[in-house]
Amino acid sequence: MQKNLVNITLAVVTEEVEIILESYRKYPYQEAFSPSGLRQDLIAYVLSRVPNKYIAIDSGEYVPGQAVQFRCSSEQLLHIEDLIHTGIRDLLDSYQKVDYRLLEQVKSCSTVATWFR
Repeated sequence: MQKNLVNITLAVVTEEVEIILESYRKYPYQEAFSPSGLRQDLIAYVLSRVPNKYIAIDSGEYVPGQAVQFRCSSEQLLHIEDLIHTGIRDLLDSYQKVDYRLLEQVKSCSTVATWFR
């Protein structure tokens, strides 16, 4: 029978990101890390800094998107949580450096028509 590889670290990191972002203010954190924003960058930031664990599941037993139960040690979970907080800070800081000047130019203009003068 064919088996599928499932990254169980991804599920843990994604869940922790959700929990931690709920504790941050809506603006700028929750907005910046919305599902359409930097959230995937944050998850990739954390996954690239922790050892990933995989399991092989029979294809008949696994449905893509299905939650897979996995328990981390307290030490691993604390490390993931620390990386999430660090990633939020680092990614938001690098994002603001890129867009800061443009944002200030837009704020200083009172109407859209003045952007093209």
